[in-house]
Amino acid sequence: MDNNEYVKLTTSTNKLIFDEICGFLEDNNIPYFVKDDGDFMRIVSGFSIYEKGIYVSEKDFEKANELLVYFMNDRDDTEGLYFD
Repeated sequence: MDNNEYVKLTTSTNKLIFDEICGFLEDNNIPYFVKDDGDFMRIVSGFSIYEKGIYVSEKDFEKANELLVYFMNDRDDTEGLYFD
């Protein structure tokens, strides 16, 4: 990982939406990392009720946030997507 500070872009419990957001970031060459609070639960039971957080660098946050707003405005099914 580089020396940039990373900030939380969003969290989600909805895997499909989560994967699409990650795809948007990848398609736009925005590096990110994921913090998953439910790894152990997913290993044991195959699923998790815990959120996965998507973090981007401070320098990419504005562009990533614009993509996220575009994503949300283009969909009706953003249940499970959270912002701090």
